[in-house]
Amino acid sequence: MRRITEVGVAAAGFPLLLAARSSGSSGSSTGGGGGGAATSSAAGGGGTLVVWGDNSANTAKAIEPLCQAWAQANGVTCTVKKFNGGGELQEALVKGSASGGEVPDVFEGAYNGIGTLVKNGLLTPIDLSANKSKFLPSAVAGVTNGGNTYGVPWAVENVGLFTNKDLAPNCPSSLDEAVSNAKTLIGSGKATSGLGIAMQIGDKGDFYHWFPMYTADGGYAFKQNANGSFDIKDLGIGKEGSVAAGKRLKTLVDEGILKPTVSYDIAKESFAGGKSPYMISGPWSTPDLKAKLADKLMLCPVPPWQGSSNKAIPFLGVRVFFQAAKDKNAALASTFLNDEVMTTAFQDGMYEIDP
Repeated sequence: MRRITEVGVAAAGFPLLLAARSSGSSGSSTGGGGGGAATSSAAGGGGTLVVWGDNSANTAKAIEPLCQAWAQANGVTCTVKKFNGGGELQEALVKGSASGGEVPDVFEGAYNGIGTLVKNGLLTPIDLSANKSKFLPSAVAGVTNGGNTYGVPWAVENVGLFTNKDLAPNCPSSLDEAVSNAKTLIGSGKATSGLGIAMQIGDKGDFYHWFPMYTADGGYAFKQNANGSFDIKDLGIGKEGSVAAGKRLKTLVDEGILKPTVSYDIAKESFAGGKSPYMISGPWSTPDLKAKLADKLMLCPVPPWQGSSNKAIPFLGVRVFFQAAKDKNAALASTFLNDEVMTTAFQDGMYEIDP
């Protein structure tokens, strides 16, 4: 399972995306418009571009043929090192950077580590200005730190409400409707108690998956300003909305709609097996659920509570190509990011293999 384990962007009123290309320039895959000073001429003198990627999903698998095709077209070499998860990759990056050992020129990962990586001097800023208007504003916000942009966003992801059309033919207009339907199905034995809405919670809770329901009761993480920035001095935990959301969570557990200590695998098995009408999860679940449910699978937004002005807002994750500050071939890395990754053709190619 791949998901953002730490979160920092909640896009108010953000439409249901689940997984979508962030989009770059519309140029060809070997010569699109760039956002920085480097041009494709930097690639003509040979050399090797070292790229690190996550092999626990399909990300590294998607990068490799695209990078190698670009390298061949430009008379250079691209090698892709695969890691079993983003945590392992970042650990190797920190260790290599501190010891003068092995580091990548470019690596792909989740945006949520940017603050720490910038603080430790491990990232090179990437100028997106030439193509900034072609990216989703939320994707650009995700890679912005201290007024600089770090990396090229290529995808965004968030949780939604997967729905089994055999048990719920239509997207629920409210959480009340979803809860009512789940209660009816549990009462008739068609759904499993505690999994009326299949959602991983775990024995320590799971704020990421719960967040849409938390905001639906007026909870928030940090207060968002009109310009999209966050007021870190205004924490929503303990405020009226968060208390209401906590009480609602207990009620839903007492009523058998949710159950604590549910793992991701249990939630997915129940939903894919036709014993839960709904599942709150993200795009990492899509391949397995499609394979099990086929045309019975439907994706819906997590709806608000009936009559409430509060929206159900998921956290937004951004997937990014970064340039390492201590890379061995900075010119080649910059050229690859500006002339290749920042193109629609490249990002389409990533999506085809890692949707």
